[in-house]
Amino acid sequence: MTETYLVEAKSSVFNDTPLTEADFDTNCQREFPSEAAAEDWVTDQMNPHTNPGTLSLHTAHPNDTSDVDAYLVFRPSQGVWVADS
Repeated sequence: MTETYLVEAKSSVFNDTPLTEADFDTNCQREFPSEAAAEDWVTDQMNPHTNPGTLSLHTAHPNDTSDVDAYLVFRPSQGVWVADS
């Protein structure tokens, strides 16, 4: 049996990023072959020119009873982005 790394997207991910629920299965989850592959995918999804914040993986708590290995969350940048005049 092959080990995989299961990531669940939190609702914050869909607010100010190009990601949509279509990028995940019906439970807002996505399976990766490894933790490193998940981290690489998250890095590829970030675009500092269009995303006013940071996507990051948060390892599930040891007492978390789900099958999820990590949660994908979006943290808006501190302050307000202002376009150059």
